[in-house]
Amino acid sequence: MQDADEVARETGTRPLSGRIHLLGIGNVGSFVAHSLAGRQYPPPMTLLLHHSNVYRSWISKKECIAINVNGLDDVKSGFDVNVKSSDSDTWYSLPWDKDGKPEERDRTLSEKLKDGNIEKSLAQSEVDDSTIECAVVTVKANQTVRAVSSISHRLTRDSTILLLQNGMGTIDELNEKVFPDSSNRPHYMTGIFSHGLYQMSPFQVVHTGIGTTVLSPAPSREVVATAGDNDADWAPTTKYLLRTLTLTPPLVAFAETPSSIVQYQLEKLAMNAVINPLTSLMECKNGEILYNYKFTRVMRLLLIEISSVILALPEVQGIPGIEARFDPERLRWMAVQLASKTRHNMSSMLQDMLSGKATEIEYINGYIVRRGEELGIKCVVNFMIKEMVQARVALLHQRESGAVPMDLSGFEDEQ
Repeated sequence: MQDADEVARETGTRPLSGRIHLLGIGNVGSFVAHSLAGRQYPPPMTLLLHHSNVYRSWISKKECIAINVNGLDDVKSGFDVNVKSSDSDTWYSLPWDKDGKPEERDRTLSEKLKDGNIEKSLAQSEVDDSTIECAVVTVKANQTVRAVSSISHRLTRDSTILLLQNGMGTIDELNEKVFPDSSNRPHYMTGIFSHGLYQMSPFQVVHTGIGTTVLSPAPSREVVATAGDNDADWAPTTKYLLRTLTLTPPLVAFAETPSSIVQYQLEKLAMNAVINPLTSLMECKNGEILYNYKFTRVMRLLLIEISSVILALPEVQGIPGIEARFDPERLRWMAVQLASKTRHNMSSMLQDMLSGKATEIEYINGYIVRRGEELGIKCVVNFMIKEMVQARVALLHQRESGAVPMDLSGFEDEQ
């Protein structure tokens, strides 16, 4: 709340509530929420749970988030939650009971876990249509439009959305499909998150390696290199969210200018466009694509196309040193270093593929293909890789659906 009051005084605007809503409580969302809760003066937070089953998991974890470091769980509580109705975009508010005794809360949570009580507790809750000032969105890129659509009626032109995810192109997609009216469009921030995390169970995440969180307001494509670097132009909610996150030590967050962060994003995109699809197609760990001449040739072909597209993008024109930074050989060196550093890891795309989830390939290699088409550059290697990943996902789905043949003839007669 201190940060919210300071921003209001500096900008001469009405006081902000200071509440931060988090949409997508997976690895990154859990870590961000836990980090904010560990501040000396935590901001009020609301976790947006998209389904009653997620709420059931939340109850089973006693309404807490645990981050495991060196084998020990650090547990944080005190989060409010909104739970979305399964048949509409109605959000129900379930505030944290700050005054409840621990033993009474445990009994209440146990009661809620009984069959039917989850739905009953939601039906007895208040509908929450309150305005969302600051939303931190950490869902997968391919889920962004659907997720943000569910809260779009609660966002205003004064709100700020932070997109903390892999891939690029989600802002353009949100503008086209969710916020077509630019006069009522919320402000955007983008972030690059590099902490090492993996999930033990819902709301219980292991922190395997300290990274950073790079943040910046996001101007339109056309003005990245020339405008938006002056914080006087930022909305109060953007200033508040940026200040709050950068003053939260576990996030190791720092602010960059829009022209700088777009270069960080493009570098990460290039790395993801090589390591993720190759490890997914070959079903191998990151380090296994090293010291293999066949992989090296494919990496070079991918990065030649990626470099050509990036250097032709209108939003990076005029940035000093851009040609050297995105030279194909430098990108290949970076990819090799990253694969070596994470040699024992399984890429997020391979994890999604093996768990039957849709991948983010359309926002990684697919983004390069789409931007290349806009610029008249044919990216046939990236297109082929994208299609092969999608074909493999479809093949795995076909195998899974055909794994247990069932004869349902006469089923209705037995009822």
